[in-house]
Amino acid sequence: MKTGAALLSALLALGCGEDPEDPVPRPAEPLRVMTFNVLCSLCKTGEYDPWDERLGYFADIFARHDPDLMGLQELTPLAGEVDALLVAAPGRGALYFQEEGWPPYPDAAIFYKKSRFEVLEQGQYWLSPTPDAPRSTGFADPQLPRLVVWARLLDKAGSREMFFASTHFDNNSPSQELSAPLVLERTAPFAETLPVVFVGDFNSQPSDAAYQTLTTDESHGFAFQNAYDLAPSPGIVENQDPDPSYDPASRIDHVFVAGAGVAWSATSWAADLYAYGEKQRYPSDHFAIATTLDRP
Repeated sequence: MKTGAALLSALLALGCGEDPEDPVPRPAEPLRVMTFNVLCSLCKTGEYDPWDERLGYFADIFARHDPDLMGLQELTPLAGEVDALLVAAPGRGALYFQEEGWPPYPDAAIFYKKSRFEVLEQGQYWLSPTPDAPRSTGFADPQLPRLVVWARLLDKAGSREMFFASTHFDNNSPSQELSAPLVLERTAPFAETLPVVFVGDFNSQPSDAAYQTLTTDESHGFAFQNAYDLAPSPGIVENQDPDPSYDPASRIDHVFVAGAGVAWSATSWAADLYAYGEKQRYPSDHFAIATTLDRP
């Protein structure tokens, strides 16, 4: 088994990532999407391999699934985490909270293929009673500052606009239950005219109230669909013997779609349960979720 550093170097040598710019109009293509809470470099250090090793594991995950869009969660400004993951996912740009007068806060971030997408507009709001106040809290006590990072993108494959967002709901209740209606309210103006893909760590299982709000409350003119429910054979990808167990009813990381009367479909959905290193550990306390989406 290669070490994380060696694995990362080998993958970079393959040149995976950005494609050359092509002025010829490109036909529409399926959309490969990932959401992944990567577990920050200083989190649970005794239970998981070191960050520099896990970077190689991340690079392998990104190369195998080759997502066009990723929502990543639990990044911090520490240890150059964003820059390190951009090296592990070459050819991508990153969008996260950066505002003059405030420290950067990439707890929810968007990574996008620069060869495929042009960023037309971007922003964020905070999951709190005062969503436009940076780093605001108040949905639970205690609660870390949580946010939604969003972007209006031009997909060069088909020359179509879309809305993409990444979030990390707090794990202290009732933050999830209070965050869900805010997400619907803030997404609604975009969902009126654009296809929407909204991903993240929602800290909400399908049986939870917040999840039910997101997928059934149509008071803002739409409700989210989960790519898991649209895929014909959702499952796992893994490299273990024996096969690991996975209970989809307990999943809290989701890829949601909605918007503009779009009839989304999903050709695949998988939780990535690859294990790495001498101790055959997972790279994070969350599994990466990868799906391939399509729309007419």
